[in-house]
Amino acid sequence: MGGKAERFFLPVAIGFAPFILLALTWAPEGRTLFQVLMLRFYLPIVAVELFVIAIAFREGMVAAMRQWTWSRIPSIALAVLLAAAIGTAIAAPNPGAARLWTAFWLIHLLFGFSVAHLAAKGAAPRDVIASYLAGFVAFVAGCFLFATQVRNPAFDWTHDWPAITHIRHFGYYAAAMMALGIGVSAGERPPLSRILLFLIGTVGFTFALWTGSRGAVIAVACALFAGVLVIPALRRPLVWGSTLLALVIGGLVASQLPAHGPWMGFGRTITQTVGSEDVSSGRTQIWINAIGAIRERPIFGYGENQMATVAPFHGLGQTHNVVLQVLLAWGLVGLICVAVLGFWFLIRTMAIVRREPDVVGPPFLAMVALASLAAFDGSLFHVVPLSIFAACAGMIASRWPTREVAGVAPQRTTDHPAEAGSA
Repeated sequence: MGGKAERFFLPVAIGFAPFILLALTWAPEGRTLFQVLMLRFYLPIVAVELFVIAIAFREGMVAAMRQWTWSRIPSIALAVLLAAAIGTAIAAPNPGAARLWTAFWLIHLLFGFSVAHLAAKGAAPRDVIASYLAGFVAFVAGCFLFATQVRNPAFDWTHDWPAITHIRHFGYYAAAMMALGIGVSAGERPPLSRILLFLIGTVGFTFALWTGSRGAVIAVACALFAGVLVIPALRRPLVWGSTLLALVIGGLVASQLPAHGPWMGFGRTITQTVGSEDVSSGRTQIWINAIGAIRERPIFGYGENQMATVAPFHGLGQTHNVVLQVLLAWGLVGLICVAVLGFWFLIRTMAIVRREPDVVGPPFLAMVALASLAAFDGSLFHVVPLSIFAACAGMIASRWPTREVAGVAPQRTTDHPAEAGSA
């Protein structure tokens, strides 16, 4: 795949895209119009995805896709889902929001295919994973530095951070990166690498709890539990014990850091969980509103990002539950298609995870973390976590066998297969 510079530049661009978004929307004294547009359209994330897609097309992705093994039922489900997404975007009550988010969704889909193709041609998944973890450390360092630069007493610590529109969105990113780190730690690593991974986990928990995200902790716990069931190496006390220790230390550090806003701080996370009269933080009312709208249009839904129009709740664009989110956007037709594709992907992935845990384990755990969060939050709605989810799916799909006989995959694969796997 191209020259060495390109092979290493692509993983760095993918892994550091959130940090680039942070740097370009850095505005402790208030955002400019350019920064508002940058954040509204997530331009660095989308630009990196389009760049990867362009490279994949140049590297023969169209020709390779013709050789992939396409199962009939998932192919039909994907075709119907695409038709439903485009059709609802055209007929949505708020067509601008629907078309923008549908465009994002289609770009993520192509991005996932592109990562699968390029990884199969030589862009090692481990390089992408390493870049993601390095980019996350840079991102967290940038956020802590940003907090020290704010001098405006009217600064909104919930909505005016760089790179996000609500402070809780930091939890999506942190959960995915911590899950990646846990997956990497399952392999045989030298002591220095284990120390670095432990520090990344500690930084991740500190950051998540300091920004008030209890969901990130739940998501990491779900990812670790799934990993223990599938990956024997994760059952070692060294792995799960270091994760638990990172959580404890992260909580202690977060409890000593200043909580600038009402949604921030380790103490708020605890009181919201055990001492609040509304532990769901309004989710039950969100779900009731969404269900009411779904009943009005249950078959095809309203289109992407329509909640603020058809089931309003304080201007939110997503339902804090992926099932309701899909039903609201694409109805029962969309939910059936998503379920078929998700089940098919999971079945094909499990054997590869067991056979190649060092390569496939980290992205698998990151996907589990984001999917777990999607049960009660918007981790599969917003652009940054969806981009990570698509990249992880692509890394996993790159390890699928190109051809299968009677449904039995080959018993051995290499680190860099010559051809793209089935997708």
